[in-house]
Amino acid sequence: MSFVDALLIILALVVIVILVVAIRTILFTRSAEPRPVPFPASLPEPEIDPLEPAQHLSAAIQIDTVSHENPEDDDHGKFAELHHLLESTYPLLHNHLTREVLEGGSLLYTWRGQDETLEPVLFMAHQDVVPVDEHTREKWTYPPFSGAIADGFIWGRGAMDIKCQLIGVMEAVEHLLNAGFKPPRTVYLAFGHDEEVLGLGAPRIVDRLKERGVRLHAVIDEGTAVLDGVLPGFRGLTAAIAVTEKGYLSLRLTAESEGGHSSTPSSETSIGIISRAIHRLQSNPFPHKLKAVQPMFKAFIPAASPLMKVAFANLWLFGGLVRQKLSALPETAASIHTTTAPTILRGGIKENVLPSLAEAVVNFRILPGETIAQVIERVRLVIDDERVKVTPISTSAWEPSPVSSSDCPAYHHITTVTRELYPGTTCAPNAMLGATDSRHYHAISDRVYRFTPIISRKNDLSRIHGINERLSVENMHKMVLFFYRLIQRWASIVEE
Repeated sequence: MSFVDALLIILALVVIVILVVAIRTILFTRSAEPRPVPFPASLPEPEIDPLEPAQHLSAAIQIDTVSHENPEDDDHGKFAELHHLLESTYPLLHNHLTREVLEGGSLLYTWRGQDETLEPVLFMAHQDVVPVDEHTREKWTYPPFSGAIADGFIWGRGAMDIKCQLIGVMEAVEHLLNAGFKPPRTVYLAFGHDEEVLGLGAPRIVDRLKERGVRLHAVIDEGTAVLDGVLPGFRGLTAAIAVTEKGYLSLRLTAESEGGHSSTPSSETSIGIISRAIHRLQSNPFPHKLKAVQPMFKAFIPAASPLMKVAFANLWLFGGLVRQKLSALPETAASIHTTTAPTILRGGIKENVLPSLAEAVVNFRILPGETIAQVIERVRLVIDDERVKVTPISTSAWEPSPVSSSDCPAYHHITTVTRELYPGTTCAPNAMLGATDSRHYHAISDRVYRFTPIISRKNDLSRIHGINERLSVENMHKMVLFFYRLIQRWASIVEE
């Protein structure tokens, strides 16, 4: 073969590759078009002073409903105080809906529908908040339970996680009742009291509904938000609606060795054995799997840069580059693999005594498609040390949630309302990285979604469970309008 022939063949191959890349990109982009759902029966938009829901959220924040690992440490008086606040703030809701207070303080409201043959819908949030680290109190711009309304924000613990959603739902119901709305389907409101400690509130509510033979048409809980400038390579607003949730597993690693005096140490102590095990786990992370986020990025394609469109449409060629870009940031890396996080380390009793026992707890958030058994097997293989005992903490383990449909009216109503309130937003299904109460509801519903309809920017992400948690007054107002519209839509779905 001559040089010219070889060059022609190479050029032909290059042209073929370019054509394949171009065709796949065009087809991939076209398949990502949004599907708006018309809803002509909607009520006129309520006239809401944006400051009013902000003030109601402020009042809720001022009641420090902190949940604890030991339920006996909870201040039940605080939850009762919050319940009284909700009752006085939303009189129409409490006159027309049936309220049940379950053991511990969880709330279940029933808004009876006109057609009992239709499966009900359910709107969720939780009442409890995480405590404030006492060492950080002085770093807060406003005291963490002040509920201060200043600089265009409502400040305090629970502003973003997730009293805003609780107040948003209740505000919407109050305005719907005032407008004379009568839901065709029954509407439930469910507000657990111990979500932050992975507690029993949500399971109790689910058990109560099971006892009554309730099967829910759709559920929405807290979740990911409308992101502004968070995802690399995407422009504009992107709303990730979680259709599944990562699994959860905590493993206890223990190692024993002979104790003794620190002046004559052995070559390796129990602390050294455990430290090496942790080092091996962190040095050998779970593999990154682009398949897990392909549906999300396919839907996000309209907001992608030209290079990202080409890359995601042709992962067979650019998969390595995409994987490298996503794995560079913790927020995006967590979406494409099972994460490994050492969270507790114990060992030793005195500075001159060799510890005979050391232990650590490592937390894993399991990618949908993987299982608890697979994670445990891999951990043992990576540690590769018979001296390290690996034990699952049974109270801290559950499989990834089932995947709810992103091609049904319930999902499309969420995306339609989101785009109505935030024009130009690109919506996509994704996996929730953290744990929520909604995982329990898969037992009684095939459509469980996790979404918080607020705009969140990069510097907002660290505020959740952190310092200076806050929510803008505008975000709170938009959240009320979101649920005002979505409740009407979901309650009126006749069939799938």
